[in-house]
Amino acid sequence: MAGITFRLRSVPLLLLILCLLGFGLLIPALGLYWDDWPVILMTRLQGARGFWQFYQYDRPISAWTYILTAPILGSRPMIWHIFSLLLRWATVLGMWWSLCQLWPAHRREATWMAILFAISPSFLQQPVAVAFSQHWITYGLYFLSIGCMLQAIKSPRWFWPLSLVAWFSCGLHLLTMEYFIGLEMLRPVFLWIILGQGDRDIRNRVLTVLKAWAPYAVILIAFVIWRVFFLELAGKDPNRPDLINNLSTQPLAALLGFIQTILQDYLHILAGAWVQTIDPAQIDLTSGFFLFVLAAALLGIALTAFYLLRLEPSTPSSDNQDKNWSKQAVILGLFAIFLGFLPAWITDRQAIEGLYGSRFSLGAMFGMSILLIGILEWFTPKLLPKVILISVLVGFAILFHLKNTNDYRWSWINQRRFYWQLNWRAPYILPDTAILSDGELFPFVGIYSTTTGLNLLYPQPPEADSLSYWFYSVGRGLYRQIPQLLSGLKLKPTFRTFKFNGTSSDSLVIYYEPSEGRCLWVLSPQDSNLRDLPDLTLSVLPISNLNRILPQPPQEGYPPGEVFGDELDHTWCYYFQRADLAMQFDDWQEIARLGNEASQKGYKTDHYREALPFIKAYAYTGNWPEAHKWTMYLNPKGSNPELVCSLWKQLSNVTPPAPEKDQKVSSALEHFNCLP
Repeated sequence: MAGITFRLRSVPLLLLILCLLGFGLLIPALGLYWDDWPVILMTRLQGARGFWQFYQYDRPISAWTYILTAPILGSRPMIWHIFSLLLRWATVLGMWWSLCQLWPAHRREATWMAILFAISPSFLQQPVAVAFSQHWITYGLYFLSIGCMLQAIKSPRWFWPLSLVAWFSCGLHLLTMEYFIGLEMLRPVFLWIILGQGDRDIRNRVLTVLKAWAPYAVILIAFVIWRVFFLELAGKDPNRPDLINNLSTQPLAALLGFIQTILQDYLHILAGAWVQTIDPAQIDLTSGFFLFVLAAALLGIALTAFYLLRLEPSTPSSDNQDKNWSKQAVILGLFAIFLGFLPAWITDRQAIEGLYGSRFSLGAMFGMSILLIGILEWFTPKLLPKVILISVLVGFAILFHLKNTNDYRWSWINQRRFYWQLNWRAPYILPDTAILSDGELFPFVGIYSTTTGLNLLYPQPPEADSLSYWFYSVGRGLYRQIPQLLSGLKLKPTFRTFKFNGTSSDSLVIYYEPSEGRCLWVLSPQDSNLRDLPDLTLSVLPISNLNRILPQPPQEGYPPGEVFGDELDHTWCYYFQRADLAMQFDDWQEIARLGNEASQKGYKTDHYREALPFIKAYAYTGNWPEAHKWTMYLNPKGSNPELVCSLWKQLSNVTPPAPEKDQKVSSALEHFNCLP
């Protein structure tokens, strides 16, 4: 072991392992989130035409990324997660390669920068794999362009082929998305560094840099002119330069706000993002998951430390050009952070705001990694303390990313439970049906993404111009229109190319709170006395129309397993959903059969709404002992005892005499302290 030395060509393997530790261990348990869902819907239902039309609303050329990849990768979440992780790794390699070209005498330090870039805790949306594959493709193209530009200067024999690749990659990453346009202004800085080695003539150096930068400057200027003056979007530009507009109308307030944003985002990416990885409250030595992520973090620390201590040192350049290297790295890092954030700042956004704001830190991660290593080099020339600090940062980042990914894992668990339960309860829902809930159902998803998920759950009419289903969160503005909803409101929402045409009378109202240990409830107006329901849900309950549900699907193959995974195990919620469906069609024998099967497997419920189909079915089929048994599962001091009393009084009146009926009715009424 003492004689082991790692060559620089092994760095890509280390970076891959760190990416796997931070982002790959939970991939089999991850699914679809946020903007993943629309892409999967277009992949399955619309194809290239759908992508071109959908992205006409913000970044028309970006559609190429999905037109090329979606037919190959399909709609299985796991494939997309692997692909996105490989893209991240490739982007890290491109960054490392570019820095090695820029600072050949500091390739070891470039490796440290690549490590921090790879596992930066500022970007929290790696699990949104389908949507952010586009960002990693674009980021990778940027570094491909930078690396080829620098290599072309160093290899005159390959200047033209490498330059052509660099020019093409530059134009393509700009046309794909503008996230990294600010980083383009680093090109002349890179050229100044690499072309100025040994040249003390400032004027000659400036001219040389300008000449080398000219093709890229032309590409950049051409893109800006096209983007600002000639690009015609299908709707309002979501990436308007609001900061510039604000500076022209309210200069003082806008300037103060801009300075505040700069300070906040700088502090966040340099310190706050790393500090958030240290959370003592997460320590739980009784949790198997915590021990798992702790082991991964410790492995990351040990592997990083062992590797970096045995990584071959950089070879100093012959002209001793790097005496002030740490100062150069600090200045470059500060500048790169500013340019990385600049596109977001111009649109009046920042990295620390909102659930999805962390994506705006992607461009600044490059400068962050350069700056931190530059500061570290300036503080101490000793290798050991630097390696220890970098390794500890890696460990905490791995711990943090796995915890963050676990939150996404739970979101996918609850999404799958929802979609499979809805399919069990409603094997088919007639087209043009609105699905209403009091609020959003899942973290990391959103209203429009839930809408696309619903439209993937059931077969769509061929050549349909609109989606068959639309999800509404009543709490997101619809509550202002409740009187109109109750009287039959036309519903015509749109999201880019997605449209819906329906009426509020053709709606289903649902209630889904998995954190409470309950199943999905597809509600009817008869559920208005349930005390568990939120006021917003109760307010729209009269329009819930169970006639929109059909007991049989029109075709096989749904829900598609490649999207929603294999059908979930038939635990309690399966039996409840199938029984609730059977109750809708008064199939009491089927409910009794389901109840018997559930009992044999040890499933039961302590909630009135979920026991209701079984109590009624056993009473209507004359099995009063079973009706009584299922009733005794309920808590007489629970939230709905008066409904239990009302139910048993009703069953007593509408059912014929039967053995043990009177005794079981009396027992149930007495147990729940029902008034005569």
